[in-house]
Amino acid sequence: MRGFEAELLHAVASEEAVHPDRPLALFPRLVLADWLEDHLGASGHIRAEFIRLQVACEEVGFSCWLPKLPEDPPLRLPSHLDCEGLARGLRLRNMAVAHFLEHTRTLLEPYPPWLREHLVFRGGLPWLCHVPWELWQHRAEEMRLDGSLGRLATVRAWRFSSPIDGPQGFDPLPSLPGKPYSLEVSGVGAATGLFRSGGVQEWLGSLRELTLSRWALPKAMALGILPSAALVPDLRSLGLPANQIEFEQMLDLGRAGLPPGLESFSLGRNRLSFEDSVVFFEEGWALPHLRELDLSGTGVGLGVLYNLGRSPICENLTSLNLSHGEIEETLDVEMLLDAAFQSLRELNLAGNRLRDGFLDTLAQARWLGHLTHLDLSEVPSGGQGWARLIAKLGNSLVELRQGNCGLEADAVGVLAGSPARESLKQLELRQNNLGNEGFLEILTTAWPQMVIMGLGLNSVSAAIPQLDCRLTPWLTAVELERP
Repeated sequence: MRGFEAELLHAVASEEAVHPDRPLALFPRLVLADWLEDHLGASGHIRAEFIRLQVACEEVGFSCWLPKLPEDPPLRLPSHLDCEGLARGLRLRNMAVAHFLEHTRTLLEPYPPWLREHLVFRGGLPWLCHVPWELWQHRAEEMRLDGSLGRLATVRAWRFSSPIDGPQGFDPLPSLPGKPYSLEVSGVGAATGLFRSGGVQEWLGSLRELTLSRWALPKAMALGILPSAALVPDLRSLGLPANQIEFEQMLDLGRAGLPPGLESFSLGRNRLSFEDSVVFFEEGWALPHLRELDLSGTGVGLGVLYNLGRSPICENLTSLNLSHGEIEETLDVEMLLDAAFQSLRELNLAGNRLRDGFLDTLAQARWLGHLTHLDLSEVPSGGQGWARLIAKLGNSLVELRQGNCGLEADAVGVLAGSPARESLKQLELRQNNLGNEGFLEILTTAWPQMVIMGLGLNSVSAAIPQLDCRLTPWLTAVELERP
């Protein structure tokens, strides 16, 4: 790596480390792009154009990560952008994707061959490194000695993994690189190696996001690494999925004192019992700023919802994920009707066995009309109860997901008659039974704010008609995968 290029990368990393919560430092990235174009010929031009495309996404407030990883959630439209900004952001993102796919080899050429498949770019430079700990422990010192570690100066998010049934005694490192913004540790071996490495306490002190998954939390706790205010004082997001958390661990976490500034918390894919929820919701872990709560895949049912609905936490929540639980009785749903969801804007009920009568009950919720995002994917829909629920959605709804719900062509008329039609910007109806009739109707219905539609795998054989731009002025993409 040339001297001036190394200096520019160091300048980018240094500026972003000073204010980790702020957006990327765009100006020095553009300076680097100019230098690459002027000094490195054809490859420099390709890299410079990639930086400019991803920076342009950041400038309009539409972050672009490439390549997309299989485990990443579906594309979400930034809620703070208007339709014009969203349409522009999607166009720039599509251009960046096309550029990356066409020039992947050139863009990855500066990095060691073993590392290339483990990098994700944002702002034209490496932002995330997702790597097995066993591989990283053998290669990190090699990169430090040959000078290539400097190319990872801009990495702000690390994901270290290990197989859950593999070796559990991976070796630590004498030191850890940089000051990370986000860290995810998956598996016992990765936790053992990372949390025994030199300088780990200082490294964790810079985190804003921490995820410990697949038995990493029990190992971390055994090593004295608790996600507490003392260890990660500035943490904003904590994820503890798939750890088989039990009652005693819930108590230990509460006694340790979670960071008071925590805004997002996930217990996904743990079995949350009634007793666990008493500890979390009733004994009042000090989480005054909590806005996002993920209980997906925890077997959420009547007892847990009873405690949740009566917890002070409800008053500040803006996002609640109850997907793939065990909400199936009308009484379960009724536990949510009177909850103090004064600020709730995003609700995920995907994968629950909510029959038509239960959807009818949910339609009575006073807070339903204030939602901006609703996910009912894999929830059997299409009956009168579903129609009543859709009719109660307000004109603040910007995203509706109902993939794999068994919706048929007549569901399009129900959606078009809802107040939400005026405000919807993202509509996901993949893997339903809309057929040609429903497909053509939904594309010729006026959706004044629509930016992106997902209509794939709906048994559609008709050609896509020329859309009337007066009806859908911001529609950037129709995702249509043929069966």
